Amino acid sequence: MEQEVAVAQARVSTREVVLAAVGLFSDHGFERTTMDGIAAATGVSRRSLFRRFGSKEDILFAEHDELFATVVGYLDASPDDPLAAVRSAARMVFQGYVRDPEITLPRYHLVRAHPRLRDREVAMTARYQSAFSHYLTERAGAAFSLASGVVAASVIAAHNHVLRSWLREPGEDQETVWARFDEAMSYVSTAARPLLEPEGGSEPDRVLVAVYPSGAGNDEVLRRIGAALDPGGP
Repeated sequence: MEQEVAVAQARVSTREVVLAAVGLFSDHGFERTTMDGIAAATGVSRRSLFRRFGSKEDILFAEHDELFATVVGYLDASPDDPLAAVRSAARMVFQGYVRDPEITLPRYHLVRAHPRLRDREVAMTARYQSAFSHYLTERAGAAFSLASGVVAASVIAAHNHVLRSWLREPGEDQETVWARFDEAMSYVSTAARPLLEPEGGSEPDRVLVAVYPSGAGNDEVLRRIGAALDPGGP
């Protein structure tokens, strides 16, 4: 019997638990909601909730913990150009927000109202930024990890800029929202590409201009060409 109960509880998806918890947080307040209350609302035992999630804060951000693991796995396996792969990863994160407004919007208001939750969200954002930076350093051949860090921070900033706009107007047409996201990522890519190019590549072709009289002999022409190539020479 206990085994059957455990199996039934395991079938309750992470989203179902998060959705129920968010509803309780919104109706009764985050502080007043207990793990017992979430357990009763989801049909999952209190013990199982603690084992699966750990705390109320963990439940609130549980889907993004799973998404982070998916994003890291995608980057590790991606054969794409490194910058393009990071853009795709950022798109996956953005999709994680906009596809489920039933959770994202009330969580947004909860985070704004509770500094502890806001700190948790900041830490989550920093985790994505660190993963992007590490990936770019490893794959893009950037000469300095600073360049990768700057690019990763720019991708996160662009993502968050569009996300905040959507959170303020969640009823906006999805096509418009995604067009704005792609525009922001294109803007970042244009600025980021030179930062990720390794230094020390081949020297750009030089244009040589040698001026000499039309009646000059071969020796004089060669002398003037040599002088143009090595202006510091004798």
